[in-house]
Amino acid sequence: MKFHHVYHSPQVQGLKIIMPHESTHGENWVYATWDIVMSAAFLGTAGGDFTCQVGRDDETGIPFIVERFEGALKLRYGNVRGSIYVLPGDKFVAGKTQWPEEVICSESVASLQELQVEDVEEHLLQLAREHKLRIIRYSERNVGDDEDLVYRAVIWTRQFGDSILDQIKRYHPHLYERVLQAMKEGKY
Repeated sequence: MKFHHVYHSPQVQGLKIIMPHESTHGENWVYATWDIVMSAAFLGTAGGDFTCQVGRDDETGIPFIVERFEGALKLRYGNVRGSIYVLPGDKFVAGKTQWPEEVICSESVASLQELQVEDVEEHLLQLAREHKLRIIRYSERNVGDDEDLVYRAVIWTRQFGDSILDQIKRYHPHLYERVLQAMKEGKY
């Protein structure tokens, strides 16, 4: 699949060149998304999946953000600023990571345009008012047993170490013992 433009959203403003960096995949890539609204969801990173789940509704095609606990949206996006960089899409490829929204490039990329976002939380709320993004508050979410968080915590603790357990203690203390038990049992 070829892309005309893709979007990269760090909290760093004023970049002219986007450099590859190593991430959880162990590769040095420039990461971007093919959808500018989805890209905006990554302007805030505090707690990652442990604070807010980001995805796309299968039926409507609209991106969504789900709070994992009361106040998670504010924690992750409040008092945050950043920029969405419009990048040429011709060097980016899809299908190299597990997430279909993500595209990568192995070399530095010059920014075509910088869209500064001074208040990420307000920007996301505006996208929601425009029906381009769905924000699902904690009180509105489908209640589950949070097994997906236990799964992520176990896998990521094995991959990245005990700092992941610290995040579980901080954001989801009620799941901490379940994570430890799952690890002890060799689950996932």
